[in-house]
Amino acid sequence: MTHNAGLPATLRLQVQQLCDGLTAALGPTIGVVIHGSVALADYRDGHSDLDVLVFVDGQCTPAQQRAVAQLMLEVSTHPAPLELSVIDRSLLSAWVHPAPFYFHYSETWRQSTLQALADSTHDWCVIRPDPDLTAHMAVAHTHGIWVHGSGWIPQPSRAHAFAAVWYDIAEAETQVVDDPVYVVLNLCRTRHWLTSGEVLSKSAGGRAMLPQLDGEAYAVVSAVLAMRAGDTVVLPANDVLQRVAQQLLDDIKRLRPRDDM
Repeated sequence: MTHNAGLPATLRLQVQQLCDGLTAALGPTIGVVIHGSVALADYRDGHSDLDVLVFVDGQCTPAQQRAVAQLMLEVSTHPAPLELSVIDRSLLSAWVHPAPFYFHYSETWRQSTLQALADSTHDWCVIRPDPDLTAHMAVAHTHGIWVHGSGWIPQPSRAHAFAAVWYDIAEAETQVVDDPVYVVLNLCRTRHWLTSGEVLSKSAGGRAMLPQLDGEAYAVVSAVLAMRAGDTVVLPANDVLQRVAQQLLDDIKRLRPRDDM
């Protein structure tokens, strides 16, 4: 049974199809949790991903992985792009960082997934670590939506959570020029988390930071929030974006857990 309470109406059919396909491929005892922007009430049709964690009991067979890969190609982008990881349920009682995954898919992996399905010699059983999974678990702990099965999502340690976040933001000063909305708001919510312990969406993190900012930083955060809301905005020059990103990054370094980095 798929539980769709709390999901945007535009995603309910996609989530139902996803859960039906996953249980057909992996069995009915799996757990499926939505995290990310959907769980944080910051989902935007046409812009946001549908972020999913799938918990299984033991490694998937090659046939199961092929079935899941085919399912991803069919369900992703109808309407939301999927970002999905299949991980072992044992991690719920003994989390490690970086955590290993059995299967991963996002739209940036579409071509490699097609190639793997066409390659009869592809090794589907390679287990690799993903530092991002700890950040996903931190969101799932506080806001995750179980759409199939049920369970308890553990809270990663502060040190592990910060290590996962740092993996994503370390190059913010250079990345902000190419993706200012994502980078600036991600820095805002990270800084807010470090001072309050509260896990927020990108939009909420930006709004929470605004009263603490002035000058260039206030102007940049206000502009990217307006852009995320769909407004037409002229952003400050690239050098301003980079200065503000570095200012926020310096604050994060100052506030980081002292046993990191």
